[in-house]
Amino acid sequence: MTIIIKHPEINFTVIVSVDHGPSPFAWPSGVYLDPIKRLNTLPNAHTIGYIDTAYGSRDSDKVRKDIATYAGWNNSNIAISGIFFDHTPAEDVDDSRAYLKNVSATVRHSEGFLEPTLVVHNPGKMPDANMTSYHADVTVVYEGEYKEMPARDEIKAKLCELHGRREDYAEIVHSVPGNITRGGMRKIINDVRRNVEWLFITDRMGDNKYEWYSNRLEEFLDLTF
Repeated sequence: MTIIIKHPEINFTVIVSVDHGPSPFAWPSGVYLDPIKRLNTLPNAHTIGYIDTAYGSRDSDKVRKDIATYAGWNNSNIAISGIFFDHTPAEDVDDSRAYLKNVSATVRHSEGFLEPTLVVHNPGKMPDANMTSYHADVTVVYEGEYKEMPARDEIKAKLCELHGRREDYAEIVHSVPGNITRGGMRKIINDVRRNVEWLFITDRMGDNKYEWYSNRLEEFLDLTF
């Protein structure tokens, strides 16, 4: 929270996950209420709810139920600004495109989300062009380790095939070497920012890499502008 206040020039999107989703209850436990309310008072912070689609294999009725739960948070004054769909299908096979259109449209047509409502798809890699035909606001075109990041020109060439804009795309980079220099971190940022507008970067690794922020988050933010 302090970092968000300290950097009013940067827009922060905070993904909220209570129990790998919204939890089975109408709204989250009390420990979440005050932080979400405080985040919603900051003009450069936007909270969105986490939903795992299991690459399109999760029953769409269950996904829509999670969406309805998040939309219902408005009744407890902790309304959020949209949904982060994790593990979305990347290949245009079977009914995967219809699946994404269905769940994304549910968010856009649900009352209770703050405006402007944000829909994020995270296939973790470059999707087929047809998979962006029902336009998500943001698509994560790379999620993975620092050492496996595709080259800037490679990303650029593939993004051209999607015919989108820089602000439509994101990258999530983890397992950045702990001993990387400021110059090395600046190079990551400069390479990524030419192609995508949204970036999360951390030196954390392992199964719990997203449960805490990197100890170098402040340094990363200082290098962003």
